[in-house]
Amino acid sequence: MAGTTSSAAEMISQLEAARKLALGDPQVYNQVLPGILPIVGPSAHVEVRRWGADFLAEAFASPSLPNAQKEQLSSDVLPTLRAMLEAPGEDPAVTKSVIQAAASLYPLVFRRVISHPTEAALWQEMSWTKLNILQRMDSAPIAVRICCIKFVQKVVQVETPGLISDPRRPEQNETSIALVPRTHPLLNLPNLEAEASGLLDRLLSVFQENTMDPILVDATLNCLAVLIRTRPPISTKIVSAILNFNPLKQANSPMNPRLMVIVRSMERTTRALLRWALRAVPNHPLEQKIQAYLMRLQQSRSALFAEPTAQKRPAEPTDGLDDAKRQRLTAGIRKFPPMPPPPNTYAHLFTLTEDPSLQQFDVTLLPADIVSTVTAVFLQHVDSNSLDGAIDAIRSRYTHLQKVNQPTPIPEVPMLGPTGIDDEDEYEPEFAPGPEAMVESTTERALEELAQPAIELGPFELPKPPPLTGAEVATLSDQTVGHVFQLVASLEAAGYFHTKQQSGLNRIAASGNDRDSWATILIRLATRAPTGLDDLSKALNEDDEDPTRQLIKSENTEETPNVANRIRQTLFMYVLEDFRPRLNMAISWLTEEWYADKITAKTHPELSHLPNYTRWANRFIDRLLPYLDARDKNLLIRFLSEIPSIDREILSRVKSLARDPERISMCILAMQYLLLMRPPAREMVLDTIEVIWREGDDQARGATNKVLAKWRPGFLEQAVKEEVETKTTVKQEMKMNGVTSHVPAAPDVTADASESMSMDPRKRKALAAANG
Repeated sequence: MAGTTSSAAEMISQLEAARKLALGDPQVYNQVLPGILPIVGPSAHVEVRRWGADFLAEAFASPSLPNAQKEQLSSDVLPTLRAMLEAPGEDPAVTKSVIQAAASLYPLVFRRVISHPTEAALWQEMSWTKLNILQRMDSAPIAVRICCIKFVQKVVQVETPGLISDPRRPEQNETSIALVPRTHPLLNLPNLEAEASGLLDRLLSVFQENTMDPILVDATLNCLAVLIRTRPPISTKIVSAILNFNPLKQANSPMNPRLMVIVRSMERTTRALLRWALRAVPNHPLEQKIQAYLMRLQQSRSALFAEPTAQKRPAEPTDGLDDAKRQRLTAGIRKFPPMPPPPNTYAHLFTLTEDPSLQQFDVTLLPADIVSTVTAVFLQHVDSNSLDGAIDAIRSRYTHLQKVNQPTPIPEVPMLGPTGIDDEDEYEPEFAPGPEAMVESTTERALEELAQPAIELGPFELPKPPPLTGAEVATLSDQTVGHVFQLVASLEAAGYFHTKQQSGLNRIAASGNDRDSWATILIRLATRAPTGLDDLSKALNEDDEDPTRQLIKSENTEETPNVANRIRQTLFMYVLEDFRPRLNMAISWLTEEWYADKITAKTHPELSHLPNYTRWANRFIDRLLPYLDARDKNLLIRFLSEIPSIDREILSRVKSLARDPERISMCILAMQYLLLMRPPAREMVLDTIEVIWREGDDQARGATNKVLAKWRPGFLEQAVKEEVETKTTVKQEMKMNGVTSHVPAAPDVTADASESMSMDPRKRKALAAANG
């Protein structure tokens, strides 16, 4: 089995070389295709069959290959496609590519049969292939069914009358039954029209099923757009079927996240198709119905997906009879929050709101003239009743504070001597003491009121709380992290950002009450808390011959659900929600991860590969790259230049941008910046650029030629020589197999490379030095 796999891999590498030759010169297809078809037949290895099916689908869908040449090759390709379809237990990937190739071949075979009525065998092969594909529409896997829908759309488009721009030049007209003569021996017009009508009804039946598959519905809607534009006779029927379709029908059942995504997908696709129909087909007969349908769809969508809190509650009726006459209802008495517990400040006294962002606003930052102007304007427009209510609330608060702060009154007792008589009083025998002069009893009563019984204080301990379970700890930690993230979001919405201060090395990371300070606290809780080291220590202490391999195994599994990993996941999702303004937070987070991993590696040398930093940096890049466009080049350059470490995994992910023609310049600019500003990563970057040059197309090579000529002189010449030798070897092998006996000579790649470099004097000098 291993030998078969290795031989299949070698064969695919040789076939790939032939494919590159054909892509470089479309005329090579005439020699390559007849030799490849026996190799990729039904008896070949499954990997070879997959490659062959993909190659055939790519060849007949390529616009670089002329249609006349495709018609000539169709008679050789159709038997192989039919054999692949009829093979029992065929691989779904092979079947999918074969159906795509058949969809591209059907208009070509139809036109060839029109001009060559004697080719009955070719039309018979196409008919059997069409029948086999139509039998798979209801039972095949979902990916194959989507390709069947595309094939049916091609058949309906061909077998429906199209527009004839110039009857004198039929070769320039679109392929349809309008080109078929009524006396054609193979193509019966009534049968073809009936077949097209039946297949169209089969396509439109997906809108009438009770259990709708959103993938099939979206695929059908995308295929119908071509028929609406190119086939006006059947566009009215198609639009009528779409107008009778309700994409929100499944919303009546209990909604869950999956069902909500399904309903949104079908609704957006339907709405986009109808809006496109209004633009592409002006003065459509059903234009008014389409606009009314779009309006109803918009209203239903707003009612279904709008949040209840965002909707305005209707006013309550006052009389219950006439809705047109309503009295203005007076607002209820506003309730202000109670006074916070002491100690209190003037800010607590005059604060009547519960909004944390307003409570934390420092009004001293505003100039005095602005405050006075705003206050004067506010007092002119404020409601007097609201102002009186606020003043009464502050007055009641102040009265309460006065009562609380008032000391407890102590009765005034005259200071008497030990005999109970004031020492300063003189004895007057003539004076008869009355009740008011007898103060002894009064003194005793006052002392009794002030005296309290003695209380002996013993030791007292509060009862210990019950221990928390792991689930309770996880719940409480998630709530705490969620509250902190809510605070970060509120500060970000209010505009509390960290002011740029040049504090040097003595600065403190979280010294303010702004968004960056709280984010720093969260990041350091995730990176510097000791909880994340437990699992790594366990992995290192287990008995294993290779602890490094065991540690890597534990990292590839699911993460341990501790507090640090929860904070990391929450940070990850928070940054991705709006990554452009929050990129600095992502860079700070990854920097802290790198620093924590470096500190950990000092005590655990086995962790020198930076496990946490590598994992989260790769995850962030994987999620970030699909959303970048050509305008985000500065963002990508900033991210790659400010993260603390770059390895080959990160560069391999950035390399994927070179596959997109619109983003290849952004990829190369980022690589050039790394070459200039990060010398330790220069060799890895140059290796990545070499891979882009070898695996890319002409555009990728043109973008990387200047960089390679500057930083690795001599590489282009060596690579061109290797490519010429490879093409020569492929030609010799194919010639020995009897495949490419008449393959034209390979283009002079050396001349092309030198010609592309001749415009730059620096490259001419480097090339001369390398050759000399």
